[in-house]
Amino acid sequence: MRGSVRYPIVLLTAVLCYAALGAVLGILPGYIRSLGGGAVFIGLAVGAPAITGAGGRPLGGRLADRRGPARIMIVGALVMAAGTFPAFVHSLPLLIASRLTVGAGEALMMAATVLWLLRLAGPARRGRAMGHIGLANYAGLTVGPPLAQALSGQSHPNRVWLAAAVLPLLATGLAAGLSRGYEPRASDEDAPEGIVEPREERSTWRVTIRPGLGLMLVNFGYVGVLSFGAAAVTEQHAGISALVIPMFGIGVIASRTILAGIPDRYGAPRTLIASVVLESAGLAGLAVAATPPVALISLVVMAIGQGLAVPSLGLLALASVPARRHGRTAGAFFAYFDAGVGLGGPVVGLAAHAANPAGALLAAAGAVLAAAPVALLRRSAGRARVPSRGTTSCRDAAT
Repeated sequence: MRGSVRYPIVLLTAVLCYAALGAVLGILPGYIRSLGGGAVFIGLAVGAPAITGAGGRPLGGRLADRRGPARIMIVGALVMAAGTFPAFVHSLPLLIASRLTVGAGEALMMAATVLWLLRLAGPARRGRAMGHIGLANYAGLTVGPPLAQALSGQSHPNRVWLAAAVLPLLATGLAAGLSRGYEPRASDEDAPEGIVEPREERSTWRVTIRPGLGLMLVNFGYVGVLSFGAAAVTEQHAGISALVIPMFGIGVIASRTILAGIPDRYGAPRTLIASVVLESAGLAGLAVAATPPVALISLVVMAIGQGLAVPSLGLLALASVPARRHGRTAGAFFAYFDAGVGLGGPVVGLAAHAANPAGALLAAAGAVLAAAPVALLRRSAGRARVPSRGTTSCRDAAT
């Protein structure tokens, strides 16, 4: 089976795993209330996977580098499936334990899938691959809640838990079938143009800290629109508030599908600068929109910026790293996503408390705009650099 055929199948395995997460999110608040839990338990259950996810992604990437992405992807999906079963007991402590276990499995699955996609994509399409793992996330989280509703989730939650266990098992079946044939390895890839191997490999932390901090700041916009986008629109245009989150999700999916090649073609630094300008402008426009069309256009602009910023930052993280370390680097980079969500929630919440929902969006816009200088700031001259495709100078590589 050729790589061009394998690539969408590998992507589908991630969609199936994320659909399992989305289905559970569709019933989680109501299910916890039925068990006697309040807002604290709801928040803890929703956020629990991020706790184990942040620590598990670097480990998953490191294991995928050593053992191959297919094996670790299968292990992660199996952990997700097994972690679902404590939820059948209908106990709040066991539910939290289930969510923590599922988060650990998702971390392994995601880090391994990113590496698998990177190896199948090759050096010229790494930005596309870094964006597509997020595409799988959004697609799965979009499909999951309607699936839970179709299964009558609030009335029959065990059906949803069963689906949440079966979907990762289907993913393992697909991955196992793909792994029986050729699985690309780091040594099979062409070396990126312009790479200069350092005498001593820089630590994963040093490589990812600047693009990772950029990812944290970009995620303030993500958290802001999910938490306060609808509330900000309701103050002036209540009729379209229900469209905010679906339009945002569709916009990100569309940008990572139609515009996926832009970071590879025009270079990560240029794309990052353009994307954070778009995202921050969209957030500000959503906060002050005078008419419904302006609000919706602002939301689309913000989604396009968010959709392009993450793969651009991912390319910066990979720029000076040899292919044999892509898994651990990508895993460490995406751990900042969880950190950004965890930190961004309280920050934009404080802004909303001090001002209003529109003020929270404006604060998030400022944080997003700061992502580019944080991520592109050079530590020193003379470091190993990899020019992105479409650029010719080390200066443009900004590594």
